Amino acid sequence: MTFNLITNDSLAKIFAEISDSPLPSSEEIHIILEDGEHKGLEQERLFYDLANPLLIESKSGKAENCALRSENCEAFHKDTENRAVITFGQNCTSVTLKNFTIENTHVKTCEDASLGNQAEAICFHCPKGKLYCEGMRFLSRQDTIHVKGFSHFKNCYVAGDVDFIWGYCDTSVFEKCTLHTIADNRGNDRPAYVLQSRALNGRPGFVFVDCDFTAENRGKEAQIFIGRSQGTGKPDSLDRWDSIALVNCRISDLYDKALWTDEDGRRAVYPEMGSMMVGWRQFGTKICNGDGSLTAYDPSWQEKHGYTMSEEEARKLLKLI
Repeated sequence: MTFNLITNDSLAKIFAEISDSPLPSSEEIHIILEDGEHKGLEQERLFYDLANPLLIESKSGKAENCALRSENCEAFHKDTENRAVITFGQNCTSVTLKNFTIENTHVKTCEDASLGNQAEAICFHCPKGKLYCEGMRFLSRQDTIHVKGFSHFKNCYVAGDVDFIWGYCDTSVFEKCTLHTIADNRGNDRPAYVLQSRALNGRPGFVFVDCDFTAENRGKEAQIFIGRSQGTGKPDSLDRWDSIALVNCRISDLYDKALWTDEDGRRAVYPEMGSMMVGWRQFGTKICNGDGSLTAYDPSWQEKHGYTMSEEEARKLLKLI
């Protein structure tokens, strides 16, 4: 079933109509967004939780011309699955998003994250489903993207300031994407982190292939890291493993060359040392200098928990995902 959504139509209304009149679970829901700003109601919560495959795409195929925007956050709706602009629930099987922008417009107003700073653009809250995103733009500040299960982001742009990609995933692949760390609106003296992995036990976790890590200049003393630990992963825990892989990625010289951080030992890291399959690991990393030139990454710069894969290991990992 196909729906053409113009800018004054409500995506929430369409979701409600579909839920009230369920279709055979094999029938795909196809939503085409006209160009323009599909602005949600203030604090609107968009939720899709059907087994029907879902495809949402812009009519023009240009993400910068088509946007779904609203404000939501922990202060408005408690818990991860409730505070995103759009959430996909546990009954989802296949979700495909193409060529539009999803933006959570929440601006930080306090120091304590529990009081409202967490504000996802998208929450894929489905441990068994599959999410595929191509040509998308995901914009927020803290916790922009949260994923469970399996996901694949291709040619996407993701922006945020703290843990703006995170989740309890099995495998989440970012291919030819740009991950952009923005300034903190409360000031640039706070550290920034692209990722916090809570991957499933023994699974690949977050894998970045041929991606660009860029950043706004936060000043000379600013600290920007690719990843930090959540601090509670253990050998027998179901999830919360610190599994992030970089394969042939380019990283701005504004990032700390250690790449990863346990915050001066305040957060335990598990696995304590990365390997081909799990933990913090990288291969073929290059540093992008201020003048645009590239410098091969020196593995000796890597934080003590990090691991440098061989070319063969990197090739095997890519075959597995």
